[in-house]
Amino acid sequence: MSDSGHLTIQYNLRLSPELKDKISKSAKELNRSMNSDIVARLEESFEQKFEGLERTPTEELIKELAKRCSVLEIKMR
Repeated sequence: MSDSGHLTIQYNLRLSPELKDKISKSAKELNRSMNSDIVARLEESFEQKFEGLERTPTEELIKELAKRCSVLEIKMR
């Protein structure tokens, strides 16, 4: 268990040197560890995924979905 009482899982991650440098710089700017910066960024990416959709008209959502499906069809060919 971590100090905060939450269970944690350790995961080895391979990064390019350039990405590691970006994370290191960001973590220093935000006064947190690289691990904390990576976890915060991952958490944020899941939260933003559906942000604002409840205010988007259904017709616009359907158009966007159709557009994305057509792109997938092209990529799968």
